[in-house]
Amino acid sequence: MKTLIRVLLLTLLVCLPVLPALADAPVLTFSEPSGFYASEISLEITCDDPKATIYYTLDGSMPDEKSTVYAGPLSLTDSSQRVDVLVRETGINSAEDYIPTTDFPTGRVVSAVAVNKKGEASAVLSGTYFIGYDRKALYGDTAIVCLVTDADNLFDPETGIYVLGNIFERWAAQQTEPFEDWEAQGNFTQHGKEWERPVSVTFMSANGDVHTQNMGMRIKGGASRGYHQKSIRLIARSEYGDKNVNFAIYPDEICEADGELLAKYKSVTLRSGANDVQFAKIRDPYITNLSKGLRFETAANMPAIAFINGEFWGMYTLNEEYTDKYIQYHYGIDDKNVIMVKTSELEEGEEGDFDRFLEMYEFIAWEDMEDPEVYAQACEILDMGAFADYCAMQFFIVNEDGPFHNNNWEMWCVREPDPSVHPYADGKWRMMLYDTDYSSGVYVNGGNFDLDNISPVLYGEDYEEYNPALMLQNLMLSEEFRLELIRACCDVSNLYFSAARSEQILDEMRAQYEPYVPDTLRRFGPQWVTWHPESHYDSHLDNLERFFQKRASTFPDIVKTAFDLENPVAVNIRIENRDKGAVYINGRDIEVKNNDRLRLFAETGVTVTAVPAEGATFKGWSVSHDSAVIADPAALTTEVSFSRMITLTATFD
Repeated sequence: MKTLIRVLLLTLLVCLPVLPALADAPVLTFSEPSGFYASEISLEITCDDPKATIYYTLDGSMPDEKSTVYAGPLSLTDSSQRVDVLVRETGINSAEDYIPTTDFPTGRVVSAVAVNKKGEASAVLSGTYFIGYDRKALYGDTAIVCLVTDADNLFDPETGIYVLGNIFERWAAQQTEPFEDWEAQGNFTQHGKEWERPVSVTFMSANGDVHTQNMGMRIKGGASRGYHQKSIRLIARSEYGDKNVNFAIYPDEICEADGELLAKYKSVTLRSGANDVQFAKIRDPYITNLSKGLRFETAANMPAIAFINGEFWGMYTLNEEYTDKYIQYHYGIDDKNVIMVKTSELEEGEEGDFDRFLEMYEFIAWEDMEDPEVYAQACEILDMGAFADYCAMQFFIVNEDGPFHNNNWEMWCVREPDPSVHPYADGKWRMMLYDTDYSSGVYVNGGNFDLDNISPVLYGEDYEEYNPALMLQNLMLSEEFRLELIRACCDVSNLYFSAARSEQILDEMRAQYEPYVPDTLRRFGPQWVTWHPESHYDSHLDNLERFFQKRASTFPDIVKTAFDLENPVAVNIRIENRDKGAVYINGRDIEVKNNDRLRLFAETGVTVTAVPAEGATFKGWSVSHDSAVIADPAALTTEVSFSRMITLTATFD
């Protein structure tokens, strides 16, 4: 009981400094924004109340009335002369302590608070300043995220969220058998608001925009919490200041509700890479980027370099988070009308909302989908296209810790349908993609590219309640859904995860991550990785590329076997006068290139769409021989059936 009381008191104490300022409380301003400066700067701290006293710290600790009194501009000199402290913290991983021997770029940290004559305190204002560094030379166009927090919030054995701490000591004392490091329970494995700590967050975008605000932070993830580089969730709350991040974090994310650049977020995560953290590191954002355009939800992501109290914290992926606010900000749907279920648990919603999920699940998993009328009812409660795409993509990437293992799946719907707000406010359940790191052969160097992971799901029997595999198995009784899923598998391998597209996107992401990941490995280890970090990282990117290249070529034959189909048929697409029009298939948003060879199935055929360029006209479709049938050769969109290899030509003029 005494320990619990101490934890509660310490938690209260570390949170107090960043409680929002009172209405009449003073407001602080720094003369210079956080950022990179070529030479020494003079930082002036001003307050809107000239009679208030300003206190400051230079080590990340929260300032109070015991801190240094501000008496004039602070001279911030070359940050490379600063001695790092946090890099020497231990007790972060149960298997080994790792302290890097390499020096990294560092920043000067300033935190200040003003207290007026009434004893009212301002919100704490923090900044991180990199003096004597060229940002472009160091990090190119990579976003920078700087966190400033009291070190005890992370490393105190009782209240620190980044360490094994006292919880591990108590847990380990009860263990009678050896355990793996990922099995260890400690401070960093704890969940809930009581394990959230205050932090000042500065986002530095590639274009030079800077935004700073006080937020809450938690450790995030499953077994990956045990790694030295941990994922950190950042949450905006009114108790810290602003209840949202009102800043365009992602430079190209558009709000579907109004077509404008999205500039409001509730929370984001600095994601270390989870299962992939010591390998290619980019599996999850890479798969997410390949999946964009498929009919399920994909959250924004981008590479980011993180610093904590001015110390280098390595390369992360900054992930947008799924919450009810995510739905509101993207689609204009009232967040109070949003239900989200994550791995069989209610994530967002009200009491009784989980019953709505159960009603949907029971209907999809157990009603007779062979009956067209029953399947039609199912289509009114589950977005079948989204579900088919989601399953097809999961099969393609060979996710070994995903929905068919009853893990890492999420769905959402609205409680009260109102499609006038947005088409997605129709009451149907839709899938949300996240956490795909344990896939694409992460632990076998990409060597499982030819694995048939579809048949065991379609025909397996040992699935526990609420596993999406049971929904899929029952839906397969519907011939309509079966064909939908086969087409989705084809579209995933031919378009979204094609060899050409996967290579292009990997090349783009390699250029973004590869220059900075080796230093991240030097910073966090393990020791054996630091011997040759460049070659280590390059080889794992090559393994990732190998998987996706070979999976694209083998996947159609795997689909053939799993669904008991005839051999896949090569359909060559030819575009006559290709500068005057484009071709799309099956209603997808990825353009089929001239001379693309698609591998499709005669059992499903293909829907083709011609889109003339401005001022051009579509003249019609033709095929290389009469074994193929075009439903309407003159129509912009038409069905094509075939039984053998064909060349399908779209002619524009």
